[in-house]
Amino acid sequence: MSVELKAVSFNIEDEKFAIDINHVDTVIEYQKTTKVPESSDFIEGIVNFRDGVLPVINLRIKFSYPQFEDKNKAKILVVKIGEKKFGLMVDEVKEVMNIKQEQIEESPSVGGNKADYISGIIKTDDSMIFLIDVEKILSKEEKIELEKVIK
Repeated sequence: MSVELKAVSFNIEDEKFAIDINHVDTVIEYQKTTKVPESSDFIEGIVNFRDGVLPVINLRIKFSYPQFEDKNKAKILVVKIGEKKFGLMVDEVKEVMNIKQEQIEESPSVGGNKADYISGIIKTDDSMIFLIDVEKILSKEEKIELEKVIK
């Protein structure tokens, strides 16, 4: 029996991405964020979420895509690393996928170490999907900055 990975897929422009479902908490509609002074440009801001504050990362900026034309159409994928949660602002969240191990190819090293967060490429009949390692989306420095945003 082949090992299966359940992943949530999402789009940024025409590119497809997926994140292991174990790291996904929920998906929420875009809501206006409060910008945090002196934060990196990819940190969209913070939003009220359940009983606290959720920092939101704009993946278009983080992954060097053009800014959203209409942020109100964006979705926020709430992900968790351990006890910490943050939002990833994406164009749209597509589906939960069952992925067989043999569908995942190792990530090619493109552009030096820039794509550390891509843990593999999922090949389907009609597309290629970047498998994102949530724990590597942010560098150590960026994680520290995100911590400060929350406090």
